[in-house]
Amino acid sequence: MNLATHAGLIAGTSVLAIASTGTAGDLDSVIDGIINDSATISGDDAFSMSGLFAYGFAHTDADSYAGGIGSAHLTFAGEAGGWNWTFNYVLDGNTGANAGYYTDGGNSMRDYAIYQEMDNGFSYGFGNVKSVFLKANSVAEANTLQINNTTTGAALEGRGEQIGFGYEADQFRVMGRAYDVDGADADGFSTEFRGEFLVMGSWDNCDCFGAAAGNESTLVIGAATSSDTLLDGTTFDVTYKADALSVHAAMTDVLDGAWEATTVQAAYAFADATSFYVSYEDVESTGPAGDFDDLDVGINHYFSDSCKGTLEIDFEDANDDMTIQGQVQFTF
Repeated sequence: MNLATHAGLIAGTSVLAIASTGTAGDLDSVIDGIINDSATISGDDAFSMSGLFAYGFAHTDADSYAGGIGSAHLTFAGEAGGWNWTFNYVLDGNTGANAGYYTDGGNSMRDYAIYQEMDNGFSYGFGNVKSVFLKANSVAEANTLQINNTTTGAALEGRGEQIGFGYEADQFRVMGRAYDVDGADADGFSTEFRGEFLVMGSWDNCDCFGAAAGNESTLVIGAATSSDTLLDGTTFDVTYKADALSVHAAMTDVLDGAWEATTVQAAYAFADATSFYVSYEDVESTGPAGDFDDLDVGINHYFSDSCKGTLEIDFEDANDDMTIQGQVQFTF
């Protein structure tokens, strides 16, 4: 099990990783390896670097225009002495109205982890990465369906210094962690556990919400529980994929009912490289946001395997506003 790609539990990488390596001590060989994606550094050691760059715009009913919505991330990962390591550095990220999905501002270390995978499917490690509570937050940002994270995902994404474990078998996988949410929990100790059951299909088809022609029929049922001042609650979700179709539905209840959300995301590929999607969320909250719902519809088009364009309309009844957003995303 690779916690970096499956759960976001220990490694939580947010970009696609493409190995690029060379021979230690030989700069020319290292450069050639990065260009040609070849070989290994030395022995069993390995190194990879990947990136995600997104740039876009938003236009509202009030004729206000905001450009420069996006982010730039670099992720470095490798293996040495039987241990995997990874860290994700945010080169630039917008905040506030220009945050989009990428809510980190300025230059910062987003995720880092050291973990080990065993032959029997068990893995363990430590680091500072995303929550495993919501499946939506364990999908790599390069593979998300829409420009903005769901409201629930944005509100409940937690990070903290942690130790964690994972186990994957043919039809089920479990993961858990003990951590401190940046000091937010007065007890200083928080836990999260998540389990998923693969009814049919393949785990390899479970780590994005997009649709594509020829998708293997896959059905996954998931549930999670968390105990801390940020996420305390439960969530249940179902993800189904078939040929050109993807549907994800989740019910979330946190903080003793202070935040209850029903989320549905669906996508359909109507061409080889183009898909339509819709995301709807109904939230009942006792907080400042109150009760609201949010509807996003959009189109994703892949110009290549490493370049995706998105056009999205966001209907939100909280302020009776409609926002048109666009984004181009590059990965390597």
